[in-house]
Amino acid sequence: MLRGYFLPDVPDAIRDEFVVRGAVQMQHNSRLLFFALFLTTPTGALAAAEGATWWVRYGTPAALAVFCLLGVWSLSRDLRLSTSVRRSRRFVRDATVSSSLIAVSCSAWCVYSWLGAPPEERIYYPIIIALGAFSTAYCLSSARTAAVLNLVINLVPMLVLLYTSGNRMDLAVAVSLSVAALFQLHMVHSHFHTVIDLLTLQRQSRELARTDPLTGLLNRRALLDHALELGSEGPVRLLLVDIDHFKAINDGHGHDMGDEVLKIVAERLARIAEIRASVARIGGEEFALVGHADDLPEALALAILSEIRTAAMPHGRQVTVSVGLADGSASDEADWRQLFNRADSALYAAKGNGRNRLEQASPLPALIAARNAAA
Repeated sequence: MLRGYFLPDVPDAIRDEFVVRGAVQMQHNSRLLFFALFLTTPTGALAAAEGATWWVRYGTPAALAVFCLLGVWSLSRDLRLSTSVRRSRRFVRDATVSSSLIAVSCSAWCVYSWLGAPPEERIYYPIIIALGAFSTAYCLSSARTAAVLNLVINLVPMLVLLYTSGNRMDLAVAVSLSVAALFQLHMVHSHFHTVIDLLTLQRQSRELARTDPLTGLLNRRALLDHALELGSEGPVRLLLVDIDHFKAINDGHGHDMGDEVLKIVAERLARIAEIRASVARIGGEEFALVGHADDLPEALALAILSEIRTAAMPHGRQVTVSVGLADGSASDEADWRQLFNRADSALYAAKGNGRNRLEQASPLPALIAARNAAA
């Protein structure tokens, strides 16, 4: 239970998005944090206990100031975190290590100053370290491990001193700081799950925007995106599949029955295509499969005709489909429209030639030349 609280798992589906988002947010917050710490470093010299060594009074604040300036400069550059998961992971790891080292330095300074300060001044050091610890934890809340480490490193040594000092007011301060630290941990925990929920909802929204709600297949926009991606690798093949006499099913058995037929046809198409091609419902009773020619051979198109024709349908009647096939380029949307129109013309030819059949569009001259050159 403790591991799940302090090191909770991120769902695999959004893990990369979570890392990138956290790194980008941490870069922005850490830049502000470094600048704020730089402004407070002079107080290190003012607040050092009387009799403190030169290094404690001036060396540590000066080193921290230089480190903060370097941090502001480094984080002000374009680290291109939003474009690389690998860079984001490395940034979060480096930020966790560097922030922990700063926490060790600040905590050591605070403990040393507490031990050397007169009793009436000691109470100020828990306030100084607590404010820094809570600010840092908030800025690092995108990286849960870093936030927890900073709270522990900064506060635990001072809390031990407060609880064991024997002073009534020290004990009261220790209890208050402990409660505040637990509340800060809860806020970090809540922030973590808020981000998880947000990214999950965003991913679901993207999936819904790319998915046909009835069949679960891709929609027309998602099919275009995939076709353009494949088109960057070379010629593609497009199959358009249309259910024959679908209007008669809706008119004779109702639209609910028609929806059930659509679901069965969609399931059969997805099963035939498997991972070789993308399957989409592009409107009404029309479906599309897109892939490379090797993934969608003519034999597979003929298998679609047989599979749908022999499938048991909920209204007890046979259902057939007509298929139009076309090969061509899909390097941009203009090419895709041309390819789609050619496949659509082939589909209408199949409808006009009796339905329940495959018609193939004539290859384009450029495609024939490319095939001959490859051969």
